[in-house]
Amino acid sequence: MKRIVIFIVLLLVVFAASDSFAQHHGGGSVNNGNRKDPSTAALLSIQPLPVDLGNFYTGNWGRGILYTTAELALFIPAAVLLGRNGWSWGMHNYSNYYGTDNRPSWTETERNQFYYLLTGYVIVKIISAFDAGYSAERYNQNISLRYDAQTNTTMFSWNIPLNY
Repeated sequence: MKRIVIFIVLLLVVFAASDSFAQHHGGGSVNNGNRKDPSTAALLSIQPLPVDLGNFYTGNWGRGILYTTAELALFIPAAVLLGRNGWSWGMHNYSNYYGTDNRPSWTETERNQFYYLLTGYVIVKIISAFDAGYSAERYNQNISLRYDAQTNTTMFSWNIPLNY
């Protein structure tokens, strides 16, 4: 009996504290100001800088550091290849390189390395964007209060991780 009373009091506190309970709009959830938008998290991850801002946004620092490390491990060698071959200060800019005056700026091996690094970087960015969006969804589902106007029911869920 004591547990039921505590649960009802907790439920009433949540109802009283929420201003955006969707009674009039047919359905919704309580917005307590701490919700993370999955699309914002995904867009922050897919941005072109080699930093996974989406997982940092959702508070998942471990995965943010992991994806940032993977992105930097692919981005830095690709930038070095670009610097050596495509920009004006590269090592292929003088005529005595390999003893020929007509050497192209990219060898086949360097071109393949660059394409592999670029492809890996794009794949890691896409995976990190999906993971950041999923992390935001999980973050939002830890505490949720939902109202369904068709059935006139309210659902309160509280996800508590148990560490053994």
